Amino acid sequence: MKSFYVLTAPAATDPDRDTIFIRDGFSWLAFLFPLPWMLIRRLWMAAIVAVALYVVSIVAAEQYGLDAAPIACSFLISLWVALEGGLARVRKTERLGWQVERVLAAETIADAEAIHFAEKAATARSRPAEPLPVLPAGKPVAPSSNIAALGLIGPQGGR
Repeated sequence: MKSFYVLTAPAATDPDRDTIFIRDGFSWLAFLFPLPWMLIRRLWMAAIVAVALYVVSIVAAEQYGLDAAPIACSFLISLWVALEGGLARVRKTERLGWQVERVLAAETIADAEAIHFAEKAATARSRPAEPLPVLPAGKPVAPSSNIAALGLIGPQGGR
C-alpha cells in the first residue's frame, strides 16, 4: 500500500476542488529525471540546491582528481529526489497555506480520493443538523455510585 497526504486549502469552500492528494514514496520518474521533475513540480529551491551541489562536485573533481565525485553526487541527488520529493512537495504546499488534513493508505490515488471523501461524507451525516440545547445552570449533580458498567472498568475508574 502506498501512503497519500491529503491537503486542504486554507479557505476551502468546495472540498472536491480545494483538496489535493500527494503520494509519498519512491518515484521512478523523479529518480531518472530529478531536475526536470523538480522544475515541473515547482520545487525551485530544491532544484537550485541540486544544481549547486552538482557544480561543486564537478569543481572538486577537477581540482582534486575525484573523477567519481560527480557521478556519486548525481546518484545521491537522484535518490534523494526519488525518496523525498513527495514530502518536499507537501512542505512547499504547507508554506503556501495549505494544511495536511491526514495521511492515508491506498493502492492508487483514485482509491485514496474515494476513501477520503466517503469518510468525510459519513462523518457529515453523523453530525447533528442543529446544535444541542444548552442546559440551564443549576445545582451540580453528584455522580451516582450504583451505575452498572458493561466493561471491566467502572465509570469512576474502579473495578
